[in-house]
Amino acid sequence: MDFVAYNEILICDKPIRNEVVNGAVTGYTFEIKYPSYRGCWLSCIEALDFFVDGEQLEPTSVYFRLNGKEFTLEELPDLNREYWYVNRPAVIRIIRLGGIPAGEHQVRVYMKHRVPYTGYFGQYLTLDSDRTKTLTAN
Repeated sequence: MDFVAYNEILICDKPIRNEVVNGAVTGYTFEIKYPSYRGCWLSCIEALDFFVDGEQLEPTSVYFRLNGKEFTLEELPDLNREYWYVNRPAVIRIIRLGGIPAGEHQVRVYMKHRVPYTGYFGQYLTLDSDRTKTLTAN
């Protein structure tokens, strides 16, 4: 099976959106989807890195929204009861005062993840998903 083909769905086509709180732009968001034909628990994500316009984002400035909840990247390894369905996008929220300028931006997402249903005899299939896509900020 060619799992690399699922990298195509990792970054959603929706535009980047600046977030406004009390009239101030506090950051921006974009959406990603789990790159497989089955979902997984968030604890299966071993690495999740984000790059915008070639610059790696600080993990402390990134938040992961799913199922009506928001998590830090540091919390993901402990979330063995939080399931990410393949048809449900996660919203990635970046804290950055002033947000991101309008126009096109290169977004890259790298994810290393265990495939939960492959855990035979303590060995799991681990995949690297890596995708870069041009998204437009409004």
